[in-house]
Amino acid sequence: MKNARRRQGRGAFDLIEEATQLLRTAPVTTVAVYYLGTIPFVLGLLFFWADMSRSPFASGHLADSSLVMSLLFFWMKFWQSIFGNRIRAQLAGHPPAPLNFRRCVRILVSQMILQPTGLFLIPLAAIPVLPFAWVYAFYQNSTVMSDGETSVLPLFKRSWRQAALWPGQNNLALGILVAFAFYIFLNWTTVCLALPELSKMLFGIESVYTRSPWSLLNSTFLAAMGGLTYLCADPILKIFYTLRCFYGESLQSGEDLKAELGRFESVVPPALVALLIFWAIFSSTPAMAAETAPLANPQLNSQVSSPDLDRAINQTIHENKYSWRMPRKEIQDTDADEGALGRFFDKLHDLLRRWARAVLDWLDDLWRKLFGSRHFNDGHGSSGFDWALAVKLLLWTLVVIVVVALVVFLYRVFHNRHISRSAIASEAILPVPDVSDENVGADQLPEEGWTKLARELLARGELRLAMRAFYLASLSHLAARNLISIARFKSNRDYERELQRRGHSFPGLLATFGQNLSVFERIWYGMHEINPDSVSQFALNVERLKSGG
Repeated sequence: MKNARRRQGRGAFDLIEEATQLLRTAPVTTVAVYYLGTIPFVLGLLFFWADMSRSPFASGHLADSSLVMSLLFFWMKFWQSIFGNRIRAQLAGHPPAPLNFRRCVRILVSQMILQPTGLFLIPLAAIPVLPFAWVYAFYQNSTVMSDGETSVLPLFKRSWRQAALWPGQNNLALGILVAFAFYIFLNWTTVCLALPELSKMLFGIESVYTRSPWSLLNSTFLAAMGGLTYLCADPILKIFYTLRCFYGESLQSGEDLKAELGRFESVVPPALVALLIFWAIFSSTPAMAAETAPLANPQLNSQVSSPDLDRAINQTIHENKYSWRMPRKEIQDTDADEGALGRFFDKLHDLLRRWARAVLDWLDDLWRKLFGSRHFNDGHGSSGFDWALAVKLLLWTLVVIVVVALVVFLYRVFHNRHISRSAIASEAILPVPDVSDENVGADQLPEEGWTKLARELLARGELRLAMRAFYLASLSHLAARNLISIARFKSNRDYERELQRRGHSFPGLLATFGQNLSVFERIWYGMHEINPDSVSQFALNVERLKSGG
């Protein structure tokens, strides 16, 4: 029956609830990995949106801005893949695989090949007659399943296979998550619309938004609210599809069953490492031009020539802080048959050529600083270039590289010979629960662990804690015999009634457990005194439970 339920898949609500719980219990480093890749993209997209919609010089730097947005998109998808791998490792109960250069390159290449097509296919699939849920699930799967160990074609097949699995669950969950994202969007919009009025009420700050609150409702504001909504809702969406892929592939591998068995041998989690998120990736600080203070002095006005004055005025009005006032210039099409794509590549070519020119100029300056008047690049040809010196410098550079590589190689060979290859026997160390915590359950340690802990507490003179440890040992013993089932929401009386239903054929067992329960509640929840004799009697009754009452 359980195998049939696994093949039918879990419900959409259950999977979303599990995804939320995984996000809450995920290590700080795992969540930071997601936002390390996503926040720069969202900030860059907001800057690109505002710049392209308001700046009069938008057409002049469209090519380089688009190239930067493409790089940020691949940066985001790379770190979201790492986030999915960490969540899957958390599900499987083993530490995430270490990152190396080969894995990073394979993940980045797979995302660069698969994800750009989604920018066109996902909007087309939003047409009602097309399978939007399948297409969207495929691209989400290709993000969270890219582990750097498989090539692009196997990743494509795995992602599509999991996208076609459990379509009802996928469609229902997408509807729920879209409604949840819309609710987050409304909350962010309400809060940000109320901020100007709150600042005026609390701090007396008057602004244009307090005089005209509806001026906030522009395209840039809505794009910012959409970015905040994406940062809040997308992690749950990524974990949801990670869970779908995990349970879908577990139908063949049984990895979910191995993870459930591995929870009984939990180890102490590693110390959480704080990771700072760089928020100001694309914060631009406009250069402040020199103020035209001489114009305010009548004595200096006569000393400024007309061309210098015109140049200063022209430089001032073209500053970034005044650019929003200027009308947008119409794009002059030099070739009407070239098209928008051709113009884009022409601008990209000009951008790369300017970059190459800047690199050559920098090398030229560096060459002059190192070798005096000998030029690396004179800007017109190679008349000032000393080829003999360049060849000599190149040969010495190659010699240094070869020597360094040889030293590194010999060091690694010598170091690996002295590494001991003997296997070290390891033993899992079970964490010791805090018995004084009311949230500690009997399923956190086996029966022998609770008994051992109780005897240690009894030897230290902590009688109340020892009695509770003996009581948890009795619950663990009864659960192992399937006479009760451990759950956080159950009270002691619930366990007693459950034992009466399941263990009615053991009257001595019921009487012994009832006696222990009465003593435990008087001591643990009441003000009754406790002594070593009462704890010893309590422990003796626990031993009677093991022998059947």
